[in-house]
Amino acid sequence: MVDDATTKVLQEHWEAGWNGYDLETIMAPMAEDVVFSSPFVATLTGDPAKTAIEGSAALRSYVADSLRRVPGMTYTVDATYVGTDSIILVYTFRFADGTERSGSDWMRVDGMNKIVEWRCHYPFVPDEVRRFITD
Repeated sequence: MVDDATTKVLQEHWEAGWNGYDLETIMAPMAEDVVFSSPFVATLTGDPAKTAIEGSAALRSYVADSLRRVPGMTYTVDATYVGTDSIILVYTFRFADGTERSGSDWMRVDGMNKIVEWRCHYPFVPDEVRRFITD
């Protein structure tokens, strides 16, 4: 079971990192071999066939680009669900113009409490919010 201390660390890194546009905080809990999947991967990479980012170096680059391309976004963690080796963060995010959307991220951790798999889920398709992404 993911313990309370690990859960709190992951919540804090996620919320503080994204709200502070702090790449180091976002990446701190990632394992070297992390696999990241999001409906936005194809949109932000420009490759319609790409659905995942593999490895911490590639994820670091993707997250840095995401932070640059979506300025002024803020996040609030609304709920957290804990499993045996994973957590789900349910959140609300706000674009700079005040538009709100929700999402949830499922993260599986290894024995060192590092994120080895991170999958994002949204109740909308990426094209719905494409207008907020700058090039």
